[in-house]
Amino acid sequence: MDDGIRAHLEKARLDLLDLSARNRLLNAPLLAAPKSTRTVRVRDEVASEVYRLLVTESKALSFAPGGGSSDGEEVEGSLPQPEENEAVDERGVAARHRDAKLQTSLTSEALQKRLLHLFYDARAFAEEQGVNILFLATGFLKWVDAAKTERYAPLALIPVNLHRSSAASRFQLRWRQEESPDGNLTLAAKLETEFQIKLPEFPDPEADGFDLNAYFEAVAEAVRPMAGWQVLPNEILLGFFSFAKFLMYRDLDPANWPGRGLGGHPLVSGLLAGGIAAQALRIPED
Repeated sequence: MDDGIRAHLEKARLDLLDLSARNRLLNAPLLAAPKSTRTVRVRDEVASEVYRLLVTESKALSFAPGGGSSDGEEVEGSLPQPEENEAVDERGVAARHRDAKLQTSLTSEALQKRLLHLFYDARAFAEEQGVNILFLATGFLKWVDAAKTERYAPLALIPVNLHRSSAASRFQLRWRQEESPDGNLTLAAKLETEFQIKLPEFPDPEADGFDLNAYFEAVAEAVRPMAGWQVLPNEILLGFFSFAKFLMYRDLDPANWPGRGLGGHPLVSGLLAGGIAAQALRIPED
């Protein structure tokens, strides 16, 4: 492929990605989510166990309220305390991490209100835009931008649906099985273009021996030279993450095109390089 065409395509691809702090894929409201934010932070859970229950075993998960505060804000230390001598299995996983309940720090009322907002907003977006943008983000990278501001970016994203059998029923969370869990490719582009850090590829969820923790460890190794950066493997956040333009970004990757490739297509090369020659009309004027 001509170097000029390659440069044009790469610029067009990067222009599709929002690599600013406005993008939740790079700057998720993990630690300070105001009441108006459409997120639910899951607390005191093990991400690999949540993944196993939700994806590997295709189970429906519910949400458990914590102490919270009267105005519905999340409060540190408002979680139920572990039982003394809590039973663990042969893998060393505690019983409270193996159940089908996702613990939160919200009061029951505040939790229901947030889930209701998420439910209606997700349905409205799917009906209007034709795509689902509700994800359970598991594992986060704490990174520091050029202004020395700490940001939190999700590392693994599980496409999910909220549903309930009736207005009086609890909301349940299920994996959208028509879409596979994936890594944060926007974060990968950000780190490679601005920090020259290449993140490991997210492993195939359908491959034998899939290990979410091994992926988090590989990410931690990739960012190890960066001061103040840290992988938080068990941070979990339910919220909206938009990939509206990412599919176009991936489609413009020359490596995804067979044969002569995208850059070798005469229309593309004409538009980006030498121009398109005029052709005689094939339809008679009359």
